[in-house]
Amino acid sequence: MGLMNVPKLLKDHIFCKLNFYSERIQKCLHSATQKYIDANVHDGPKVFNNMYFLMTKIISTPISNNIIGEEESKYDEVITTFAEFTSDLLTFSKIPPFLNFFYPGLLNRILVSSGLYNPAIKHKNVLIKHIKNQVCNRLQEKAKYGDSWKRPDDLLQDIIEQENIDLNNVNYLVLADKILVFLYASIHTTSNGFANCLMDLASHPQYMQELFEEQLEVHKEADENDVLPFEAFDNMKKLDSFIRESLRLTGHILALDHSLLKDYTFSNGLQLPKDHTVKIYVDDYCQDELLQGPNPKSFEPFRHLDKNVSASKISKNFIIFGGGKHACPGRHFAVNEIKCFMHNIILKYNIYTESGKIEGRKMYGPTAHPSSSGIIIEKRSG
Repeated sequence: MGLMNVPKLLKDHIFCKLNFYSERIQKCLHSATQKYIDANVHDGPKVFNNMYFLMTKIISTPISNNIIGEEESKYDEVITTFAEFTSDLLTFSKIPPFLNFFYPGLLNRILVSSGLYNPAIKHKNVLIKHIKNQVCNRLQEKAKYGDSWKRPDDLLQDIIEQENIDLNNVNYLVLADKILVFLYASIHTTSNGFANCLMDLASHPQYMQELFEEQLEVHKEADENDVLPFEAFDNMKKLDSFIRESLRLTGHILALDHSLLKDYTFSNGLQLPKDHTVKIYVDDYCQDELLQGPNPKSFEPFRHLDKNVSASKISKNFIIFGGGKHACPGRHFAVNEIKCFMHNIILKYNIYTESGKIEGRKMYGPTAHPSSSGIIIEKRSG
């Protein structure tokens, strides 16, 4: 198996097929919400702490379905691997950098290479087991049924065909690694968006009724299975603005690493040497009144309503997804997932913070993480 351009593969085979995958995503998010939230609030309001970890479980349901197929995504251990792989790796980010000064190579040479701690191994083994099951079954069934074989629609099948995989040349280790790369790039960031948006709504319950009325109107377009047509997501104008504002105020101090391929000199004479990495100081654009409008530090969920900009649209005052040709190819996919999830939450539940206060982000150095404070969720009456 040769090198594979994962971003291009995802863009060509999943992200450009949002309409095609929309029904599956909605059904997966609905069932996951039922399993992880609804089942816990039947007897009354319940406090959910650290929503990020709950969101990884919920978002892993549609993503695993679209990546390795409907059959394997039904297994709890698959959902656990999709949900926990990134958060397990993020444990490394919490090791103080100064320890590498005293113990050079602490992360790679001492912990990982020695086998003392490598969280990827258990997740890779789970993936290999389930990928192997699918690859073997699919190749055998295709050989048996020929043109009458019903082709699965997921990323795994696209990889099988793109790389001309047959039973004699399958490197399951490499295949699992490629899927894990995508998990690292997608699960964490999308779960952050889910958790932040939910906490922002719980922290600002005064906007719930207005959002509820909009979602109630949009839901009239749903079919008998509560599945919305893809076009209905464009009618969630207020929710879209709410999501964009939540993303705008993600809270990072520094973000968007840029690697210098050559020496560079700014117009003011500042020089940056080749092979160094620079980050963007987020407040330069996020807190700029000329770029954001009045009160740029405050959360104003309908700030973007009349500006004809969706939550996935990049611009000079909104670069949470990057910009130019390197902008996140999955941003439309991620925003639609957040819309679908929030649509269901707003219609079915009342949510508010356990503290009764506005809960901000949790900082680890210059990086913001969703608040771990409690959210109270209760079913709507009637």
